Amino acid sequence: MQRFIFVLISALFLGACATISERTVTVTEAQIQQKIQAKLLAPITVMRIFNVALSQPVIRLDGQTERVTALLDAVVSNPLSRTVNGKATISGKLRFDAATQSVLLTEARIDALNIDGLGGRYSELISVLGQRLGADVLNDLPLYTLKPEDLTVAGIAFTPKQMRVTPQGLQVTLSPR
Repeated sequence: MQRFIFVLISALFLGACATISERTVTVTEAQIQQKIQAKLLAPITVMRIFNVALSQPVIRLDGQTERVTALLDAVVSNPLSRTVNGKATISGKLRFDAATQSVLLTEARIDALNIDGLGGRYSELISVLGQRLGADVLNDLPLYTLKPEDLTVAGIAFTPKQMRVTPQGLQVTLSPR
C-alpha cells in the first residue's frame, strides 16, 4: 500500500512538473528609460578633456532591427571653452548576460550628436567625441536585471531562453531548467 501511495504521489508530481511551461517577463520602455537615466546621472569624461552630461532619455524599442534607441539632452563642457547644449541619439543591440542575469546594451553607438551653435569645423571633433562616448561608456550598460522571483517560481528554477523586442517592450522568455 505504501508503495502504491509513493508511486501515485510521484506520478502526480511528475505530471505537475510536465505542465510547467515557459514564462515571459516583459520590460517596458519606461523601465529601460529609468535605468538609463539612473546610469547617466554623473557626467562622463571623454578623452580626459570633455565632460558630457546626458539626461532626459526618450527610449524607443525597434522590433525590426532589435535595437534600442535613446534621444537624450546633452551638455558638453571642457576647461578651455564654454559649455554647449545639444541632443544625442544613441542606439545599441540587446544581449543577455547569464553571469549577471542582466540585459545589456551592446554595439552601442552615437547615431547623432548635435550641439547647438557649433559650425561645421567642429563636426569632426564632435564625431570623434560621439564615437568614444558610445564605445567606451555605453557598451555593456545594464538595462535590466532579472529578479530572483523572475527566475524561481514555486521552487522551480527558470533560465532565459529567448529575448525579443515587441510593441509591448522587451520580452524575455524563460524556460524551466
